[in-house]
Parts: sequence; C-alpha cells; structure tokens
Amino acid sequence: MSVVLVNAFEVPDGKEEQFLADWQHAADWMRQQPGFVSSRLHQSLDPDAEFRYVNVAEWESADHFRKAAASPEFQQRISGMNVRAHPALYRVVIE
Repeated sequence: MSVVLVNAFEVPDGKEEQFLADWQHAADWMRQQPGFVSSRLHQSLDPDAEFRYVNVAEWESADHFRKAAASPEFQQRISGMNVRAHPALYRVVIE
C-alpha cells in the first residue's frame, strides 16, 4: 500500500531562496530512491502562514520512505537546512 508524506516547513523571512535550493538538492536525491513515486512542493498564498511550504510526496511504502530518509546521504543533504520541518506519513482512507 502506498503512503503519503506530508512535510510542512517553517521558513524564516528572507530564507526562502536558500530553503528552495536546499529542498531541491534533497528532493533530487530522493527521486532516485527505490519506492519513490512523486513529490510536489507547495507554497502558501498567505505570507503570514506558519507553514509557508508544504511537501506532499507519495512512496510505495512507509519502509521505502524511512530507509531513504535515514540514509547518511540524505541526512548529509539536509544537515544545513535551517528550517523546522514537521513530517508525517499518511494513508489514503477515502478517494
């Protein structure tokens, strides 16, 4: 059963460009991992939103995502990101 990662990010004012570059760098690596299906980064239309960016990604399984996220390569790619992330995995219950 596929799972959906929803990861909301708190990005400080003035750090948007760096966040986007860092996110793209990490996302490029994740897209190459076994079990990855898709990913889209969304930006809030409200500049005062607590979560200004939200990533929604689909993975073939929770295990695929967890293995990719725990890898040293991925951890190294995100080590310099100075944002707060709030990741959680979900399953579809109604389509």
